[in-house]
Formats: sequence, C-alpha cells, structure tokens
Amino acid sequence: MALPRTRRSISSAIALTAASALLLAGCSSSSGSDSGAVTLEFWGWAPGLETAVETWNDANPDVQVEFFRMTGDDGAKIPPAIDAGTAPDAVQMSVHSLPGHIINNRLIDISEYTDGLAEQFTPSSWKGVEFGDGIYAIPQDSGPTGLMYRSDIFEQYNLTAPATWDEYLETARALKAANPELFIGQFSPNETGFWLEQVWQNEGTFNTIDGDAWTVEVNNEQSQEVAAIWQTLVDEQLVKVVDMWTPEYWAEVNAGTIASINYAAWFPALLAENAGATAGNWSVAPSPTFAGSDAAGETGGSVDVVPTGTENVEQAVEFLTWLNSSDESLDILIEEGGLFPTALAGLDNPKMLTEQEFFGGQVINEVFVDAAKTVPSSWVDGPNYDITQDALKDEFAKVGTGAQTFAEALDAVQALTVKNLTDAGLSVK
Repeated sequence: MALPRTRRSISSAIALTAASALLLAGCSSSSGSDSGAVTLEFWGWAPGLETAVETWNDANPDVQVEFFRMTGDDGAKIPPAIDAGTAPDAVQMSVHSLPGHIINNRLIDISEYTDGLAEQFTPSSWKGVEFGDGIYAIPQDSGPTGLMYRSDIFEQYNLTAPATWDEYLETARALKAANPELFIGQFSPNETGFWLEQVWQNEGTFNTIDGDAWTVEVNNEQSQEVAAIWQTLVDEQLVKVVDMWTPEYWAEVNAGTIASINYAAWFPALLAENAGATAGNWSVAPSPTFAGSDAAGETGGSVDVVPTGTENVEQAVEFLTWLNSSDESLDILIEEGGLFPTALAGLDNPKMLTEQEFFGGQVINEVFVDAAKTVPSSWVDGPNYDITQDALKDEFAKVGTGAQTFAEALDAVQALTVKNLTDAGLSVK
C-alpha cells in the first residue's frame, strides 16, 4: 500500500485519539522552577543511556533529565501510569506497541516539533512512528537482518552463502545430501521474529488502514509466499525444529547442526555470548532476497515516546531528538551500548565499523548497515500486535508437530486477529 494512502487513512482512524491526547497534555510529571529550569523523567533500557543522559545534563543546565533504567516488568507499569497521570515524561518502548497506545490516548502527537527530522532517519523506521498526519515517537534502534552462517561448514561442503531464497533452498538440499545430520537453519515456533522479518522483506505487513477501519493481512499474498518457502523447508526436513532461546537450541548451535541463522543485527552479540566455542567459524552475508528485489528484512526496534500528561513536550522532544540523532549521543550509544541506530548519521558513524573477533575479524556491520538502508516501508503495526504474535506462536507449534500447514496456521491467526479487533469495538475490513 502506498505511503500517501496510509497517511490519509490512519488519520481518519485515529484523529479523535490524537485530539484527545493533545487535550490531556496539560498535566505533567515533569517539574520546573522559578528560574525556568525543567526536569524531565526518562525511562529506558538501552545500554549506555546513563552516560548519554549525563552528557546531555552537563551541556543543558536548563533542561535536566533524570534517568530510570527499566528492568523486569517495568514496561508493564507504563500504561497504567499514563492512564493515572503519573508517567515519566519520556519512555523507551517497542515500536510494535505504538498503535495500541495511540488508540488508548496514551501518546502525544509530537509532529509540531519534528519538522525536517524524517530525513535524518531510515525511511522504514520513520514509517513506524508516523500515523496519519501525526508523529508519535522518535526512532531509536532497529533490527535489519543478515545471514550468519558457519563458514567452516560451508567451506567443508563447497557451499557458498545463498543470495536468493531460491538459492537458499538449493543450498539447504545440497547440505542435507552431503550430511543428513546438518540443517541449513531452524524453525522456532516460539520466535515470530523470523516470520516477521521475512514478510517485511517481501514488502508485506500484518495490518493496514482502510478509511476509518483496520485491515488484517496476516495471510496475505506476501505471507503466503513466505509460507511456501518454510513449508518446503519443514516438509523436506531441511531445518531443525527447535524452540529458540532454550538450552536445547543453544546445544544445537554449539554442536554445529544449525549451519546458518538469518536474523537481526542485535543477534550476533547473543550468538557470541552463547556459542563462544564456535568463535572464528562464523561469517555474515546479506540475507537472501526475493526474486527481483534487493530489500532486506527487519524485526523492528525501539522508539522513544512522550506520554500523554507530559507538560514540557517541546523540551522532551528536544532531548529525545538529541539522544537519537546527534553525533555526540550516537557515539556513546554505539560504542558503549552496542546500539544499532535508526539515524542515518548513526549508520555512517565510523564506530559502527569495527572488526568482530567472533566472526573471524569481519566487519559485520557493513552487511547490516547496507540492509538497514534497503528495508521496505511497507510495515504497519496493528493495535493488537501482541495478540497476533502470541497466536502465531500457538499455531506454528502445531506446524512444528505436523498437525497443520503454514497456510492453515496463517488462516487461523487471521481469523483470531479479526475477532479480537472486532470484540474490542474497532472497525475491521
């Protein structure tokens, strides 16, 4: 769906919500003083934020930021705090959660303070914070994809990193023929990011907006094309069926039975942490592409929002803009926090291009940076993203046992998502 139509349509669907949020912006959790100084409270979880906030405070005596590091269930405390008028002035949250908060009047439209800012971020990340004529967050980080593969195994069997998904299937079959104990990758029913990234890469989405109604497109054409690939991989036993993040999963990775992992830019650090014994045996290549396209996948990332009730909106946006787009802050968040930025200045930051010992000295971010610049701007999150995600896990678990097909799983999740939106009183087409 073209971007101009999306902007007009979402504007119709959430205009009342945005108006309500702005009307409520008179009460605040921020504080000031007779001298005009402002103190903002900011909650977030990204590594390095303490140093970035300290740097800001040193240079901005009139706008001071008090930082609280979110852990555990702190994120769950934010919605009721906003509803009660006790939320912080700025909060880091998943980009996927924005629509649900917008329709519940929890976020302020900050577009008044973001003129010209869109050009400083990747198109796909800015699309994620843009609803109708409003802007509801500043993008912070993202998860463009790359193919992490066991270069030692590929070399042993005279294989090369596949450039397309057709080649991926051919490579998977060649590997299986050479060694039946090995798998090109994994199917993890409990990790929907693998599905989301590939549908997104295929210029698909789970939702769009049509006039004043949401549409649900979980089983659309792009998803069906991805389903066909994965059905072949599972039917021919070319991928290992194992839940991700479990001891069993990491045992397979360490044993070398899983020869590649097509996933987000934040995953290499976890791979190095959990499979240290395999250091030096991995390389990163661009994700396989769909025919006629050079687009990469994306899992989404985090954004920084200004909750309804914040009094000093302009100052909050000024701080969040600095935090996510200034060279000074990006230096800190990249070097100290390992952040994969959405700001173009961050993607061009030399600190991104460091050699990774675990990957044999390869500068792996060269792959991920190129990927970030080619992610389609097709994705629209729905207000019940979490419901859809949980339903996919449930239905994919049945696929993993052979009880149903991917196509049947998508149809089931489509129906459940539509029902959930309708039961919530939202218009659905």
